[in-house]
Amino acid sequence: MSYTCFAQQKAKYNIRVVDRNGNAVRGAFYAAADNGLTIIRNRKDTLKLSADSISELYIHRRGLVAPLAIAGGLTFFVLAAKSDKLAESVVLIAAGVPAGVSGGLLIGGLLSNKKRYKGLQPKDFPVIKPSLQQYTVLK
Repeated sequence: MSYTCFAQQKAKYNIRVVDRNGNAVRGAFYAAADNGLTIIRNRKDTLKLSADSISELYIHRRGLVAPLAIAGGLTFFVLAAKSDKLAESVVLIAAGVPAGVSGGLLIGGLLSNKKRYKGLQPKDFPVIKPSLQQYTVLK
C-alpha cells in the first residue's frame, strides 16, 4: 500500500534561474507562463520572475540522488558486516562505502531528468512553455 501511494505522487523539480546580470535564483519549480516563471524558494515564499530578466534555466528532479547514494553506501556496509574476516570488513568499509556512495551519486545524477535552456529571450517563453509545464507543480 505504501508503494502504491508513493507511485501516485508527482515528481517535484528544482530550478536554477540565471538572470541577465549573472545572478542565480534557486527553488522549486511551481508554474510556467508566457511572460515568466513562478518559483517557490526555500523559505516557502513565492517569487515570480519575468521573461525579460531570465537568460538561462536549469531544471532537475528532486529526491533521486540522495537515496541512491545512501543505498550504494549501505550495500558495502552490509557486505562488510557479513564478512567473517576482519581485514576484509575494514577494507570494505574504508574503500567500499565511499565507492558505493560515489556510484550512487553518479547513477542518481544520470537518472535524474535534467533540462537546460541557455540564451533565452522573452520571445522564447511562449514556445518553450509546453515543455516547461511537464516539470511544474501546476498543470
